[in-house]
Amino acid sequence: MFDSVCIVGVGLIGGSFGMAVRERKLARHVVGAVRREETINQAFQRGAVDNATTDLAEAARGADLVFMAPPVGQMSSLCEQLAPVVRADAIVTDAGSTKAGFVDQCTRAFGQKAYFVGGHPMAGSERTGVEAARADLFEGAIWVLTPTAGTPPPVVNQLVELIEALGATPLLLDANIHDAILAVTSHLPHITAAALVHQFVRTRDKSDVAQQLIASGWRDATRVAAGSPDMWRDICLGNAPALTKTLDEMIEELHNLRDMIEDQNGEKLHDWFNRASIARRKQGYFPRNAS
Repeated sequence: MFDSVCIVGVGLIGGSFGMAVRERKLARHVVGAVRREETINQAFQRGAVDNATTDLAEAARGADLVFMAPPVGQMSSLCEQLAPVVRADAIVTDAGSTKAGFVDQCTRAFGQKAYFVGGHPMAGSERTGVEAARADLFEGAIWVLTPTAGTPPPVVNQLVELIEALGATPLLLDANIHDAILAVTSHLPHITAAALVHQFVRTRDKSDVAQQLIASGWRDATRVAAGSPDMWRDICLGNAPALTKTLDEMIEELHNLRDMIEDQNGEKLHDWFNRASIARRKQGYFPRNAS
């Protein structure tokens, strides 16, 4: 499908992408651009790349597909660095959890030379690094693409074919719509998980038995709080407009809940939990790799 693929950031997502591409023979050569020398050996050992280097320009030069999987806060500056060295007509896509903040910037950076198409595979883990990568990470996952009005249809079609070859389902969305929805379905749950952990720490500091009374609900609800703080800082900053709106709505919901409890209004509490229960059961089962 491609002659040469460059992966910028060979961590969990980038490493899994490389392993999947190599396992399915979707490219003749896969090269990784990494920040640290020690990642090179780790990427080789996991089978994520054929070659790797800390020289970004060397890795990207000549690639007909560049897959960017660094922290989202680095995306715009990396696009600026890549623009002078990528081959003409190369396709550049990414795996970031936010889109609107940098899709326009990256599209302008590459201009008419290469085609940037924002992407977001809805797959992940609370674990980080290429050691956690696996070739089947994207199987069954939704993979969002956010092409612009100027993206040539053949470029979009080629990415759609790649995503399907990786076992995922492509979904074309406007970047702003993507960010508004992800603020609710992904970013807010991670923030809530972190807030629950902070609340537990305060409780644990006041009582020695708190550690013994951790329930399965707390464990399930806080699993994702173990994720990368660098990544989630960048996601919060990158999706600030949608996320602040979503947080305001969540705060209002919690205030309403607090009033029901304080007022001992059992009827309203039952209705509140019942509506949530019915809505959640209608959603059905979600794979554990969704993120």
